[in-house]
Amino acid sequence: MTAADFVKRFGLLLIVAALILGAVSTGAWRWLSLASLQAHHAELRRLVAEQPALAAGGFFVAFVTVVTACIPGPGLMMVASGYLFGPVLGAVLSLAACIAGSSVVFLACRSAFADAIAGRAGPKVRQLEQTLTRDAFSYLTTLKLIPLLPFFAPNVAAGLAGVRLSSLIAATALGNAPLCLILAWLGMGLGRIVDHGGPISARLFARPEVIFPLLGLSMLAVASVAWRILRRRRS
Repeated sequence: MTAADFVKRFGLLLIVAALILGAVSTGAWRWLSLASLQAHHAELRRLVAEQPALAAGGFFVAFVTVVTACIPGPGLMMVASGYLFGPVLGAVLSLAACIAGSSVVFLACRSAFADAIAGRAGPKVRQLEQTLTRDAFSYLTTLKLIPLLPFFAPNVAAGLAGVRLSSLIAATALGNAPLCLILAWLGMGLGRIVDHGGPISARLFARPEVIFPLLGLSMLAVASVAWRILRRRRS
């Protein structure tokens, strides 16, 4: 294997591995918390007000990095998007970052492992891969709709199965859009509370700004389960 072939096959995977190692070794993933968001509330608000384009671009890059590094935090970043930019722009930024980061992880796994797995797989595994590839959009959309799954899991699974990139992008856009909007709405409510001097604490769960988005998140979880049951019965 030449150096160019090695970079082509494993380059993205090395980038993902470097981001994971950097996040773990530096403890950067611990910064992704509501407490950190509240602690830097004034500075973040001022940056968004004075340089909105720079703030949006920086947030997008940070979100893509979180998704690519496969660390806990995409949900918090969705909340932060609404906290900083409002529910509409926040949801758009979050969804774009989800698509970009998911695509990087997907391509890293597909280029590094998909061919090797396909070459060594037995008949049953090949049949499963064919099924997943044929119904990739449906399967991936269902997985993306489940807010309890690790965010990176569908991206890795799709890459290993060698499905098309277009299927992953479409499934991420459709499956993550409701979650991005609901959590951005939640973030907007939290931002308004902090703007008025209120702390982020357990009492927030009694506020309408928080209750309604959480109810929407619960309904999304129930809907995703119902969709899975309906798909099983149809198949």
